[in-house]
Amino acid sequence: MSNAIEVKNLTYYYSEGTPNQVAAIKNVNLAIEKGTMVGIIGHTGSGKSTLISHFNGLLKPAEGNVFVDGEDIWQSKETLRGSRFKVGLCFQYPEYQLFEETVFADISFGPKNMKLSPEEVRERVLEAAEFTGLRKEMLDKSPFDLSGGEKRRAAIAGVMAMKPQTLVFDEPAAGLDPSGRKELIKLIQNYREKTGCTVVIVSHSMEDIARVAERVIVVNDGEIAADGTVDEVYSHSDELRKMGLNVPEITQIFSKLHDMGYDVPGNVYSVEKGAEIILNLIGRGCR
Repeated sequence: MSNAIEVKNLTYYYSEGTPNQVAAIKNVNLAIEKGTMVGIIGHTGSGKSTLISHFNGLLKPAEGNVFVDGEDIWQSKETLRGSRFKVGLCFQYPEYQLFEETVFADISFGPKNMKLSPEEVRERVLEAAEFTGLRKEMLDKSPFDLSGGEKRRAAIAGVMAMKPQTLVFDEPAAGLDPSGRKELIKLIQNYREKTGCTVVIVSHSMEDIARVAERVIVVNDGEIAADGTVDEVYSHSDELRKMGLNVPEITQIFSKLHDMGYDVPGNVYSVEKGAEIILNLIGRGCR
């Protein structure tokens, strides 16, 4: 399988060339395969948002290279521009980036910049709006008349309308209640299943990542501290705590129950899965 994104020997400095220079990313090597769902976790200030800002050229490396679909994005203006359509970035609280007079105009901003025909732009806007649950009558409204949840969906629809090969979400469920978090994560899952695109989710919520990720990358102090499946990474709970991360509370509970000899798995990462296991145990006990 080929790579959607690859970074080689990537280093980035803040305040470069000044006495306050600090390395936010340090000689990172990373490859993300096409079609995969990858989670990136790390504490605040670990460098994870800086890392993903290199994926489509929002930041330029001090050292190293970034490849999108096999091309070094900084080799020319054309490859740099193309990378920004191939890799769609949706930052934390994307609703704050809405600016057009109507929801339709906001969602169509990216596709218009791709020089698509008006018919293709309209088709993409309607498709993205439908996928994100925005009713057709909302498209003529000002985005500022929408609810908070609807604004976020409109902002995400604007990225989806460009049909990028890779979608990168930075804390997509930030500020949402538990129900809203589940709905948004499910929306992202459904989009990936429908389109087959590569999805990267950056989050401090290890439960959200455990729900969806096939692979988990841990960023700590600007470096890749761990990389593997959910089970492989989350099993190192002591090391994760030292990095300022905690495995989900439900995982800690089931791990202790497992260690105490109860017939439960130790690798439960969501409350829903935990409830299902408990109910099955109760059912077996009743019989």
